[in-house]
Amino acid sequence: MSPDQIHKVCVTGMGVVTPVGIGIPAFTEALKNGKSNFAIKEYVIEDRTFKYIYGKVEDFDLKKHISDSEFEEHWKLKVKRLRDISLSTAYGTFCALEAWHHAKLPSTIDKSKIAIVVAGNNTQQQHCQDIRDTYKNKMQFMKPSYGFNFLDSDMIGVASELFEITGEGFTVGAASASGNMGIIQACRLIEAKDYDAVMVIAPMMDLSVYEYQGLSALGAMQPISPDAEEIPLYKPFDVGHTGFVYGQNAGAIILESKEHAQQRKAKVFGTISGYGVTLDANRNPNPSVDGEQKAIAKAMQKAGIVPEQIDYINAHGTGSKLGDYTEIEALINLELKNKPINSTKSLIGHGITAAGTVEAIASLIQMNENFVHENLNLKTPIDFPMDWIQSYRDVHSIQYTLSNSFGFGGINTAIILEASPI
Repeated sequence: MSPDQIHKVCVTGMGVVTPVGIGIPAFTEALKNGKSNFAIKEYVIEDRTFKYIYGKVEDFDLKKHISDSEFEEHWKLKVKRLRDISLSTAYGTFCALEAWHHAKLPSTIDKSKIAIVVAGNNTQQQHCQDIRDTYKNKMQFMKPSYGFNFLDSDMIGVASELFEITGEGFTVGAASASGNMGIIQACRLIEAKDYDAVMVIAPMMDLSVYEYQGLSALGAMQPISPDAEEIPLYKPFDVGHTGFVYGQNAGAIILESKEHAQQRKAKVFGTISGYGVTLDANRNPNPSVDGEQKAIAKAMQKAGIVPEQIDYINAHGTGSKLGDYTEIEALINLELKNKPINSTKSLIGHGITAAGTVEAIASLIQMNENFVHENLNLKTPIDFPMDWIQSYRDVHSIQYTLSNSFGFGGINTAIILEASPI
């Protein structure tokens, strides 16, 4: 075993909110059934109509969902007392609570040996816009709580108060690679033996009309006519792909050192056995084959595996023409052709900053349940030699998964998930 493999980081708990299911059980069933839930969001500004496609979470109510859950009563009481949190933070709070419950962390755990990493920044854009619209003509009546709840670090404050965590906490911003980057930074804290456990929380990135329009003007987001009544199909890796579709997603995972998980006899859902990060030295949103390729190669090297050992790829797969072609070219250059591949975004949309964390959760679910989900609307795949997953498949086992996340500004990340029991 190489030195890099000695301190493998274990996943012991997960929590999720997606357009197709709130909570791990509902999300699991939706992945198996190839479920999606896309809708049209409409804004009217100065008599002009703007429409955007998005993955919609139906009827999310933090306090109701927690009250109806199987979570311990003291968590329900704590959530009832929460005031003035944004929708983004509310999503992240549910995920954190589910992940903690899922991990069965004991009340006696040393809270000073737990850290919090929030994956994402600029996650509360709609909240900030709502405040501006509400108070623009009555600024003197603005709620004092806005002075701290507009900050991304409010998610750290809420989580640390709920769980009484006294280790360190910080946010990680890496555009659409933030979800993976949060996991990677958490792994580094554990590998350095600074903490026994780290809670990674990827709150929903809540877009306002200005982010929708900016991403559309950039040509990154799938376009829709202001007159459209039907929802265009979202098609990652299909020849008809025209851009990404945003999705309301959030996720959280509990990571623990191998020693700590073994000591408390925790159930382990998988390990983070490798990761890689590179930059393209490029501010612009265009991706790089070389940068993506190097990040994936670094992840495999740290995991101590060769391409032949990868059983499944959960792709970044946004549905942009340039992005899809670039990612597949990088994979093929690394001898990863003909590998089973899908994009969870085809079902739930692109969570942007939350995407990597939610897709790691989707990967772990598939690994534990021995299936791979449909790549929705993939009728005519782009012309590359990959094993395109066009329908649900039962599989015997997935030992190693590669999960990619790439962000604007030339940020490339890849993680290797391993199903081996500790």
